[in-house]
Amino acid sequence: MSAKADSEVTPPLPDSVAPVAARGTWPTFKRLFIGYVLPHWKLGIIAIVAMLAVAATQTGVVALVRPLLDDGFVEKDAATIRFYAFLLIAFVVFQGVMFFVSHYLKTWIARNLIKQLRGNLHDRLLVMPASVFDKFSSGRLISKLTYEAEQVADSVTKAVLNLIQDGARVVFLVGYMIYLAPLLTLVVATIFPLLAGIMAYVNKRFRKITKKVHSAVGGVGSIAEESVHGHQVIKAFGQQERELRRFEKANEENRRQYMKFLATKHAAVPVTRFLAGIALAGVIYLATIDALVETITVGTFASFAGALMLLNPPIKSLITVNARIQKGLTAAKSVFQVVDTPAEQDNGSISIERAQGRVEVSSLRFSYDGEHEVLRGIDMHAEPGQRVALVGPSGSGKSTFVALIPRFYEPTGGQICLDGVVLHDYRLADLRRQISMVGQNVTLFNASVAENIAFGASDNVSQEQIRQAAQAANALEFIERLPQGFDTHIGEDGVLLSGGQRQRLAIARALLKDAPILILDEATSALDTESEAYIQQALDQLMTGRTTFVIAHRLSTIENADKIIFLEDGQIREQGTHSQLLAKSGRYASFYRMQFEG
Repeated sequence: MSAKADSEVTPPLPDSVAPVAARGTWPTFKRLFIGYVLPHWKLGIIAIVAMLAVAATQTGVVALVRPLLDDGFVEKDAATIRFYAFLLIAFVVFQGVMFFVSHYLKTWIARNLIKQLRGNLHDRLLVMPASVFDKFSSGRLISKLTYEAEQVADSVTKAVLNLIQDGARVVFLVGYMIYLAPLLTLVVATIFPLLAGIMAYVNKRFRKITKKVHSAVGGVGSIAEESVHGHQVIKAFGQQERELRRFEKANEENRRQYMKFLATKHAAVPVTRFLAGIALAGVIYLATIDALVETITVGTFASFAGALMLLNPPIKSLITVNARIQKGLTAAKSVFQVVDTPAEQDNGSISIERAQGRVEVSSLRFSYDGEHEVLRGIDMHAEPGQRVALVGPSGSGKSTFVALIPRFYEPTGGQICLDGVVLHDYRLADLRRQISMVGQNVTLFNASVAENIAFGASDNVSQEQIRQAAQAANALEFIERLPQGFDTHIGEDGVLLSGGQRQRLAIARALLKDAPILILDEATSALDTESEAYIQQALDQLMTGRTTFVIAHRLSTIENADKIIFLEDGQIREQGTHSQLLAKSGRYASFYRMQFEG
């Protein structure tokens, strides 16, 4: 059931959500580190130590070159050569062990971060107000839960830990180069300001592009979801070409933005290599100067040149890892925009086991956007067990009204009382336990028939109770014809069942919940005559003894109601029984003649 069916107004994002997207990079990183990484600090320290060991052994391997050449090959000392050969093997083995430990632990931390972040995001989805779902498309929410959560982990764990390792490699290598030849190192140092300038430019561009990349990914997901769920409508109206163009536009935008991201990322690498090449050429040239030739041995020069060449990969990695960090932090802002969404208000303190079902509405008003009122001064009451039919033209506020009863939305004025208590004073879970809903668009889950019927019932519901509910809903006959009966999985949203079968499962689910208040929103409008006959029988049994609010255009449902409320432009124009309203010859009578007698 969609309360928005009564209005074209799109509700704004709550004020408390909007500032999250504007927060800076550092607060976002700090929040991720403290909340998601720091709890695993012991493993993190081990991973960092292992990374430092890997960085140190890489410098150690280069350092072995100097004595190997000077004391071994230049002096032609076989024993020294063999010693350093075995020492090299030991370095490589130790480095391999440390490499495995560091990468395994940082991956472990990353996957736990993803698990926790997705859990927090999914938990928030279950308690967010309906107004937030009205703001975000399903495709964008799913993108945050899947793609963007992965990007966050990539920035906070893998990328940051790589930053530590590569930074240590640079420090160790530069320190060793200074130890070998301070003058030559000074020449190399002239490229560092240029590198810093490149990284500053790249950082700024990455932050700008990654925002557009995430937006483009969400757009692709949103259109794809519409194509999947609305494939029949698209085909029926012959709009495949239109949808192809829509998706192609979003897909192309995603490709274009990602290519900008990659172009910036990869362009920085050859520039860095070019600068490193200039530095190496300068070192080689300086080594030809007589004053240096006398002090630099073959081993020293080879070791220095090797260290210089080994600087290129970590510097390159530092630039690319920064791209990953910026991309991940942009994703984190997007994810936290949902995680920080305030949950539904649940300040009630009154518990209730089972309500009598008396509903009283006084001066009720509601607006989605704070400006255009969908409901304006509604006053009505329903006694326990009464059937109340809500009638009126489209956009009159019928679906919005019934959405306020389970508090999917909060009134902007007036109040609704259940058994004399304002809805807001009840604990939210207790209130919703009093209400069952069956709508035109039935929601089923990719589970068995039995699990769908038992959805919302107590945990200790028996198979016999499930069977009785199915029988009361006129669903037992078709269920027993299914391949595995009640254990048959019905696919996503019950796609393997017909519309009438899905409706009967929804009715069986409502019967098993056995709530004192029932909301029926066009529960039979999309069915054929035979299916409607089955379902109407089931609905009659379901409504017995329950306070029922029915949105319907079916004559039998309206005529048999204890009270009919005629809504128009968000106001109650008339209310009474069918015969009373016909006798008035007012708006309901005109509506009735137009809808039924014609």
